[in-house]
Amino acid sequence: MHPGIVEKTLDKERIGELISQLRGKYEVIGPKRDGENFIFDFIEGDEIDLSYKTTILPPKKFFFPVEEPIYEFEKVNGDVIIRDVLKAPEKKRIFIGIHPCDIHALMILDRVFGDHYNDPYFQLRRDGTLIAGLTCEPTEYCFCDAMGTGPTIDHGYDLMLTDIGEKYFFQSGTHEGEKILEAKLFKDAGEDDRKAREAKINEIKGKLHSDIKLYGIYEKMRLKFDDDKFWVEWAERCVLCGACNFTCPTCYCFTIKDEVDFSGNTGRRVRVWDSCHFRNFATVAGGMNFRRRRVSRLKQRFYHKLCYSLEQRWVFDCVGCGRCIQFCPTKIDIREVIKAVQGV
Repeated sequence: MHPGIVEKTLDKERIGELISQLRGKYEVIGPKRDGENFIFDFIEGDEIDLSYKTTILPPKKFFFPVEEPIYEFEKVNGDVIIRDVLKAPEKKRIFIGIHPCDIHALMILDRVFGDHYNDPYFQLRRDGTLIAGLTCEPTEYCFCDAMGTGPTIDHGYDLMLTDIGEKYFFQSGTHEGEKILEAKLFKDAGEDDRKAREAKINEIKGKLHSDIKLYGIYEKMRLKFDDDKFWVEWAERCVLCGACNFTCPTCYCFTIKDEVDFSGNTGRRVRVWDSCHFRNFATVAGGMNFRRRRVSRLKQRFYHKLCYSLEQRWVFDCVGCGRCIQFCPTKIDIREVIKAVQGV
């Protein structure tokens, strides 16, 4: 046990009691079932399901929404009045059940929306949200081990949960997390609990056996940039639907649109998720499109994840969550792309 880290356990049958207590102070967000899939959503009752493996959309939608108003405007006596719509939530939020790969993704978005150009809309939500991570249960599409983003993480959270059978092992990451663990629901973790947690993590590592090698990928990707014959295999399969972008926890492209009422006197400016796979994404004034060809748009995503992000932030923008593979209608697999670039 590391100094300063509080470790507790909670019987699984009491997770509902914990959620009820947390809802007195926070808005609670977590995974719940939606038909055959799982989604992250606000938790109003006992619908939280921490046995989930992945969700369709990542946590980013609660910090960088699919669509959000930037400001409202109104024309009064010939003058245009602009009203700010940025408001702090009434309650802080606690996001329970985020896997390590998605926590890494949030830390990448922290840099995107905070390093050079501070985005107040993202930052307000991020500062007002506690993160309670959850040691993952991988799918056949996961490769976080290859990307160095899982199955464990040692920072970026207020609490970290691990399923150890009949109970959850809780570990604090911040003082706010420690305060939550002061509730009488929790019991002090013992040596057997720590051994159970370690065994669980080793079990998960045994399920993750990605054979992807990233050494030298940047240089090899650069050499492949103009080799359209190499990229055509995936370009011919791609239907340019944008599912890979929207399900990705680190994609952050957006467009801006104005919505004006019929009179033209009132309206609002809205930020909306966009996709580099869409035909008009790279269209500029005068109708020039810098990525007119399908292969150019397909390449953009792979190069952003594996090259451009290194130039911008010294990290890969892929965290190995596997959503882009799982929810692609033609099952284009970024793992296959990496292997082909490496000549494996």
